[in-house]
Amino acid sequence: MNSKQCPTCGSTNLYQESATIYRCGDCFDKVPTGGMVDQPPPKVYGTSKHNKKTDAIGNWKNLITVIVFAWVVLGSTAFTYFQKLQSGISSIQEEETVTIPIDPQLESTEISPEGEFQFSSAMPDVIGNVYFVGKFTNTSAHHLLMPKFTVDLLNQDGSSLGTSFGYAEKNIVAIGESVIFQVLYSKTPNYASYNITVTATTLPEISNRPSLTLKNIDFKRNQYKELVLTGKIQNKGNTTVNFTRITCLLLDKQENSIDYESIILENEDFLTKESKNFEIIFSRIKQNPKSYFCETDAILKENATN
Repeated sequence: MNSKQCPTCGSTNLYQESATIYRCGDCFDKVPTGGMVDQPPPKVYGTSKHNKKTDAIGNWKNLITVIVFAWVVLGSTAFTYFQKLQSGISSIQEEETVTIPIDPQLESTEISPEGEFQFSSAMPDVIGNVYFVGKFTNTSAHHLLMPKFTVDLLNQDGSSLGTSFGYAEKNIVAIGESVIFQVLYSKTPNYASYNITVTATTLPEISNRPSLTLKNIDFKRNQYKELVLTGKIQNKGNTTVNFTRITCLLLDKQENSIDYESIILENEDFLTKESKNFEIIFSRIKQNPKSYFCETDAILKENATN
């Protein structure tokens, strides 16, 4: 018998099962001894077909996962883009419907109105700011809307050191009417003098306005030795008003402003024909003023019933 044949079936399909045992690949009998046969190449368990099938299934799973992920990303991107597109279209449509009111007769213009300045004074505070306050009387031929006051600080040779601006306490100043103004200048540099100018928009006409009267003005000292201005205000108009403001300048012998304060009535609605007492505390001034100038203004209440 060929030493390379199985002694049972004569097959030459032999393989090494372990270090000392050989087995026939056809009948699976053991070969008596390892020394009786030439050692064949060791057999590898498992077939390549099985591995290929497993790998193919794994590859298909990976491919499906990639496709699903790609669709999710693509769908999310498309949805976000569609939302932005819709938002853009909506905003464009909204912008197209916005209208800006324009005066068709061009009756309102920006001017530097003629007027008279009184009681103008610069009042510094303890942190380096200066309040430029005073009274302006409209002597022009126009009603004024939102007068703007500009203060130009000057050095010794008259050159400008800087400017600041503020607005009147009343939005509308009729022909011949006076208004108090205040301009705050922060961190004021050293200056030799200052110049105040005013600009405003003209109003062709003035409709119904609040009719308010101040009376019984007096002064007293409170328990903290602060100067208190007291008085009474009456709504003489036929319409309830809101946000009623009272503003006062205190003046010295030279009619310069030495203090300035403003208050708004506590109750928002100020009814027609109603009267209210008020007081304004001036905590900075120590001496009694020689005179004063006070004004008041309010906003007509919309849809008020009288």
